[in-house]
Amino acid sequence: MAITWTSKCGEEVRDYIHVVDLADGHFAALSKLSDPSIGCEVYNLGTGKGMSVLEMVAAFEKASGKKIPIVKAGRRPGDAEIVYASTEKAERELKWKAKYGIDEMCRDQWNWANKNPYGYEPLEPTK
Repeated sequence: MAITWTSKCGEEVRDYIHVVDLADGHFAALSKLSDPSIGCEVYNLGTGKGMSVLEMVAAFEKASGKKIPIVKAGRRPGDAEIVYASTEKAERELKWKAKYGIDEMCRDQWNWANKNPYGYEPLEPTK
């Protein structure tokens, strides 16, 4: 089966979400578990908006003040051209909505990486 793409490399659209928004969404979903009438539900967590890979690179360049070299490659099997979350159910049932935009997301990630160049420090074993 052949797939016809209308976008060029780097124009694929994804739904990028700030890690704090994702954590808040998980907390909102877990809070629903205390309601026995809910049962098992599935919620899409995202911004509900798509952004191209190249737009994300540009936003990160803005946040970091650095030029990011881009190497365009062929498509990977199974890659979708456009993917973003339908968040209406989470907004309605969880009263949750992503608060942070791409600028805050890139800024916060850049700041964290600069303050933690080696990632998280290993935890000391408990005694």
